[in-house]
Amino acid sequence: MPGKHIQILMSALIIAVFATTACEEEVIPTQVPVEFHPTAAPVVERPDSSSMSAEVVVSIGGDSAVGEVLFSNCSACHSTGEDTVVGPGLAGVYDRAGTRTSLDAEAYLVQSIREPSVYLVEGFAALMPAFDQLSDQDIQDLIAYLKTLN
Repeated sequence: MPGKHIQILMSALIIAVFATTACEEEVIPTQVPVEFHPTAAPVVERPDSSSMSAEVVVSIGGDSAVGEVLFSNCSACHSTGEDTVVGPGLAGVYDRAGTRTSLDAEAYLVQSIREPSVYLVEGFAALMPAFDQLSDQDIQDLIAYLKTLN
């Protein structure tokens, strides 16, 4: 009889091994995840606004040259043309921005930079990080640069 118990135990062990290997699923990745490694924005020299009158400071707005330097952090994911990199190409983005929501173009772009997952362009995933470390002036400079992209 002891041989019968060993035979039953061996059969159960073999069945358990086959059942375990038969139930394992092979994981097949469907998309390679995008890795994002943000870099610090370059330090940009700005004129000292404390010596300017309030009217001059208000009229300055964004500086597209400064915005172009700041945009260098965005160029890993966005082209300045129509080509898709990771995110959509930004040619004509200012003109399109005014038609995407009830917001005007500038407010839409501010929100898209500060909270990029609020309004997603169709066909794109929410991969863009929020750039909440940018000052209001940095945002205005970026928008001034985006206005130049046609």
